[in-house]
Amino acid sequence: MIDRLGGEDTQGVVLVGSFARGEDGRYSDVDLWQFVRQEPSELGDPVPVEYIDGYLVTVKRTTLEKEYACLAAPSKALWTIPALRQALVLLDKDGAILALQRAAQSASWERLQKDADAFAAAMLAGACEEVHKLLDALARADESKIAYALWNVTWNLSEAVLVQRGMLVPSENVYIDYAQQAAGRESAWTCQFRLAVGLDPLPPGEAIPSGRGAAGLRLYCETAILFQDILPAADAAVVRRAIQMIMEAGY
Repeated sequence: MIDRLGGEDTQGVVLVGSFARGEDGRYSDVDLWQFVRQEPSELGDPVPVEYIDGYLVTVKRTTLEKEYACLAAPSKALWTIPALRQALVLLDKDGAILALQRAAQSASWERLQKDADAFAAAMLAGACEEVHKLLDALARADESKIAYALWNVTWNLSEAVLVQRGMLVPSENVYIDYAQQAAGRESAWTCQFRLAVGLDPLPPGEAIPSGRGAAGLRLYCETAILFQDILPAADAAVVRRAIQMIMEAGY
């Protein structure tokens, strides 16, 4: 595989994911990052996937510049820092890949916290759109709209919490678990999150999906409590209005 990927335009290749962490199992795929010198026009296309010797292999083509930028952006750094820290370097033609890995190893979330707070606040304010969709969907008993809005709101709010708390995610497999850890295992946020995503059963008498939709609205309110000290005035005004609408609707 390295022979195929190590052409003239390639600077290096790294192995990430479960095989790099030594946590691979029977159904694990092989995740490779191919660092190219010039970003190809098709870089935004789906990651190439194929079976090789019985293994599902995915190859992400990227550049050093792009990954350095990810280290400086909190929502990207959440994933990029642990991925590079645990990566196994398979090819490094000029030492640039190892230099990138050292940058990831020395990265400090403290330097990203201000931007992380701003990202989280913007995500909470932006999630007001999903609050409106949920309220409308619940009023209409529209299960498709409830499910779609709930999908978006739980993802956006969990990402906001992870970023604001600087909880680095070493694998997508632990994303849900880490979100609960970031907010607090016994917190009201985690209680509503578990109800919204279906990890816990709804209270007796609550129907699905309306009960989960209601939990999504309460999750929004709990996220606002977590972020009350970091919200800029403009975002805080939007969030207060959204919470007022949730309360007026009886949730």
